[in-house]
Amino acid sequence: IEDLLSPDTCVCRTDDGRLVEGLRGASLETVVPRGASDRVMAVLGEHAGKVGRILEREPVRARALVQLGRDPQVLSLPYDSICHFLGWAEDN
Repeated sequence: IEDLLSPDTCVCRTDDGRLVEGLRGASLETVVPRGASDRVMAVLGEHAGKVGRILEREPVRARALVQLGRDPQVLSLPYDSICHFLGWAEDN
């Protein structure tokens, strides 16, 4: 996702570099990173917009244990509520 046009539509960049405008959130699939302690952003729920790290994946339950920002609490979040985060963000 490159930009949000409204609360439910966005501009996305494809793997080959093309920009696609006007996509609805319901038509997108979140990407959960595979690497150790990769950064993610919460995209749904009360923690939406916060960036953190995956501590452990629970593939059978489609959940991940995530620590958001500097908060010591570890949350079990559904894969659909997090996505791989490649941008820059202060710990929040």
